[in-house]
Amino acid sequence: MAEKKFLIALDAGGTMTDTFAVDNEGRFVLGKALTNAQDESRSYLESTEDAAGYWDMTSTELHRQARSSTYTGTSMLNALLTQRGSEVGLLVTRGFGLMPIVERGLTWIGQSYEDILHQQLHEHTPWLVKPQNIREIQERIGVGSYYMQHHTYPGTVFIPLLEDDVVKGVNELLDNGVEVIGILTLGSYVNPQHEIQAATIARDIITKRGMEVPVVASHEICPVPSENERLKTLLFQCYISEIGRKQLFKVETAAKEFGYDYELLTLLSYGAAANIRYPKLCEAIVSGPVGGLLGGQFISGYLESEGMICADLGGTTFDAGLIVKGLLPVNKSPDFAGHRLRLPMVNIDSIGAGTGTVIHVDESTKRVILGPESAGSKVGTCYEYPEITIGDIDLILGYLNEDYFLGGKAKLNREKALEMLTERLAKPLEQDIYEISSKVLDLLHSQMADHLNRMLLSKGLNPAEFPLLVFGGSGPLHAWGLERNIPVGQVVMLPWAAAFSAFGVASAEYFHRYDKAVTFFLTPDMTDDIRLMQGGMLSMTWQELEEKGYTELGAEGISRDDVTFRYGISCRYIGQMSEWEVPVEVGRANTTEELDSIIGAFEKYYTRIYPAGARYPEAGYQITEIYVEAVARKQKPVIPTYPLSDKEPPAEASKGQRQAYMDGQWQTFDIWEMDYLKAGNRIDGPAIIEHPMTTLVIPPQNYIDMDEHLFIRYKRK
Repeated sequence: MAEKKFLIALDAGGTMTDTFAVDNEGRFVLGKALTNAQDESRSYLESTEDAAGYWDMTSTELHRQARSSTYTGTSMLNALLTQRGSEVGLLVTRGFGLMPIVERGLTWIGQSYEDILHQQLHEHTPWLVKPQNIREIQERIGVGSYYMQHHTYPGTVFIPLLEDDVVKGVNELLDNGVEVIGILTLGSYVNPQHEIQAATIARDIITKRGMEVPVVASHEICPVPSENERLKTLLFQCYISEIGRKQLFKVETAAKEFGYDYELLTLLSYGAAANIRYPKLCEAIVSGPVGGLLGGQFISGYLESEGMICADLGGTTFDAGLIVKGLLPVNKSPDFAGHRLRLPMVNIDSIGAGTGTVIHVDESTKRVILGPESAGSKVGTCYEYPEITIGDIDLILGYLNEDYFLGGKAKLNREKALEMLTERLAKPLEQDIYEISSKVLDLLHSQMADHLNRMLLSKGLNPAEFPLLVFGGSGPLHAWGLERNIPVGQVVMLPWAAAFSAFGVASAEYFHRYDKAVTFFLTPDMTDDIRLMQGGMLSMTWQELEEKGYTELGAEGISRDDVTFRYGISCRYIGQMSEWEVPVEVGRANTTEELDSIIGAFEKYYTRIYPAGARYPEAGYQITEIYVEAVARKQKPVIPTYPLSDKEPPAEASKGQRQAYMDGQWQTFDIWEMDYLKAGNRIDGPAIIEHPMTTLVIPPQNYIDMDEHLFIRYKRK
């Protein structure tokens, strides 16, 4: 049997599918292919074949020696945005059948500030479940309250489930042709009895009718309060997960046909690697961009910086994220694609600004508008797209080499790009083609910089205190524009910037996260007996989540001995509207000492955010949720350290010179091949460094240093 010594990780974006393959000594290669949205298994194999070729291997040899393959795709996101999800049926507590339609009136999510002010522009998001596929069922379970010692115990059944409602509703939904059935009862987060009962009845009916229709209960996906957000998360799972899983299974089948021995992994929205059979697969809807932040978190240790701005520029979007104190920012109630969900998701701010962005010209106002359409993998008129794009401008200004796109695999047409830009951009605006093209790039760069500034300044952070890590296939190509427009501490890039999100996927931890709502109040006048009774319930819930982790990871081939746990709470002072998520050292609260340790963790975290005088322990504490992260051991990449060479690059790295237009004039740029540069080398601008997967532009005022890790330090002269 072949030795297992490689990690394979892929990030399949809307434009490119990037491969990052690393061996057990930290050596790595990159692969790239245009994404095949119809059959992602084809672009998966093409990209891994490209990577294997750099080691003089075939894709089969690489897969036979792979310990793991982690793949992040776009099929679920595409199904959501194109409204091609599954036909969903819903059983919901009587009286709440309009929840999927009303949506709490959150019609402003995702709109600009100007549009939010105009009510007539607000629209509901497209329905994830049609009104005719909603059936109400009679039941009610109590959820407890602040007055714990005087109130009915949480989870008490007030109205038993009326099984006839379930039987009738399920049969009607099946007759309507639904492909998946979701079940939500209001109090299931404290007592899932009625959801379990209804799901059992539904599955029995489906079996008797000889059908294959998945049944999903909300407590299996999202056992927390906030029934509107819980419902949206349930509907996401029903609407897109099976579509995404089918695409992932196709990728896994293709990998196994090429010699891969294990099950395919994917990346969840909060930064964890998980098996594609993971029950809550909707958590992987934005797996690709998360990889970039994971990579940034990994690299931050080498930069000796606890904070970092991560900027990912691709062909379709500009994604930005922020790492503070070495931690990923996780939002438990994210707004996503017009929906407010209830699942943990790394905070990533995106705008439609990439090198595939389409350029529009309003001839009456003489105004240039970028996007929102993107050419994606078709680049622009220089390749296969009918509209002019930023990519066309990069080509005619001399930044891109028409014979070296994707290492020469895709031939660009500079003459056609020049012709189309002249016809559709320069003539309508009556300006010089090169000057107006340069101004369009200025517009793109200012939009990107404004996006980063808003993200930082809204949090009260100073950009100058953070290094900026630029990556993505087009990141190094336009880093010079960002550096001119935002005063960051330093700019850093990497030779594998084009596949950096795939690198982040490879560096992800293998863990599952489990959240559960609890009803825990700790008031100053509460007796120790009641405190410990509630603490015992916390301990039981943590233990329940641990067993869930053991079970799910065990099903993925991981033994109990290889699983460790991390614990946390969401807590607030009683009366506050917002709670804060806090890691805790112990996952038990059976003694007063353990309770004090848990509350102490909240107090310590709270005083890191607010002055100590803002503490209000006299009000008491409310723990609203707890979580468990079940962590399994997993190989990660290693960043090698290289001996420093002379500042002068080796002669074989030089590729001559060419003219490029910058700052209002044509200038002679030195051309270099990135793979031949060594640690310690310095390249002075004007220069262009080419790589089969990306291009780095260095203006006359700048230079770059290659440090001992081959990190590219971008500096001013």
